[in-house]
Amino acid sequence: MRKAQKVSLFLIVCISIFSVLFTNLYNSNLQFRHHYFENSNSNNINILTSFNSNNFSIEINSDDDLLTYSFPGTGNYTDPYRIENFSFTTSQSYGIKIYNTTKHILIQNCNINAQSDAINVRKTAPDTIIINNNTLSGSLGIYIDNSSHIRITNNKCIETTWISIILNNAPYSLIANNTLIGNTLLGKSGIAIKIEFGSHYSQIINNKIINNNDGILLHHVSGCTIKNNILRNNRLGILLDGFNREQSSSNLTITDNLFENNSWYGLLILNYNHNNVVYHNSFVNNNPNGKSQAKDDGENNIWFNTTLKEGNYWSDWWGILPYPIDGSANKNDMYPLESPLHPTITKIPTFFIGRVVLVIALSIGIPVFLTITILIIKKFKKKRV
Repeated sequence: MRKAQKVSLFLIVCISIFSVLFTNLYNSNLQFRHHYFENSNSNNINILTSFNSNNFSIEINSDDDLLTYSFPGTGNYTDPYRIENFSFTTSQSYGIKIYNTTKHILIQNCNINAQSDAINVRKTAPDTIIINNNTLSGSLGIYIDNSSHIRITNNKCIETTWISIILNNAPYSLIANNTLIGNTLLGKSGIAIKIEFGSHYSQIINNKIINNNDGILLHHVSGCTIKNNILRNNRLGILLDGFNREQSSSNLTITDNLFENNSWYGLLILNYNHNNVVYHNSFVNNNPNGKSQAKDDGENNIWFNTTLKEGNYWSDWWGILPYPIDGSANKNDMYPLESPLHPTITKIPTFFIGRVVLVIALSIGIPVFLTITILIIKKFKKKRV
């Protein structure tokens, strides 16, 4: 009995020690996971919490997962769950991953560098996700898939190697006031903004898009507005892509944008893209080695406002006749503007070459014409006499 009692006592002691160790380990992991929420003032949005762990990431696959993280907020429209003030670099594929949620979520004031996507959002309820005032880097900044009415505002994507912001089947979304800058040392990065496959009626407004390969790429969307963006020092400003008519883009409004110093076209419209309107944009020193700063291979696109009878500013316009657009569509801007609508860093021509040539031609041609006319009249009078 004594031997049995000793064995039992030994087992109890071992189990107790194991339980203590497991509890401490679990609590230590839990404390790391919730360190930000338990030790920060949720009202102070200026304090960043940094994580040195290379494996740290936030993964949410349901509304229940939101509860396990103890985020501030209640998840409704006026008090969304707030994922805020994080700063970390991770080897994980995603920095913040949100799938299959119906609650309102605000991601703000974070600084994230991830192996693949800094922020990845999929299959969320309409109008529930706001991504605001974050600094993101890595392969891809923000990826949105099968979610509508997403708001992406005031973010910085610096030197993302592939795409800064992509909307895939994310209609009625807003991308506004973001700064998307490519790699200035290693050559131009990939694409700043890509809107594709059913992201209809989205708005791309007031973004700074600098030193990328393609500034904005649109593929298989309709009804979108691209307005008041700065597209500077990219290879290509805006590209309307399309492999066939079914995957083309239509009924887009491209207005009030500055296209400046892009090495190829400021705006390129490929085959099948149709019924798009382009007006009140400033095209300055794009495609400097070519004949036109834009190209249109599409169908029935219009390069001016038909009501206002106003088109776009072209820094290489001669000042007379319509401005010709490269491409198989044989389009012209019938009403070019005489001055840019935006401040530029490029020196703007102060006179129109065509008008100078016209004045010179007239100043020489009229006297010559009058002289010849007078001589003919005199000769005719002599013959009559």
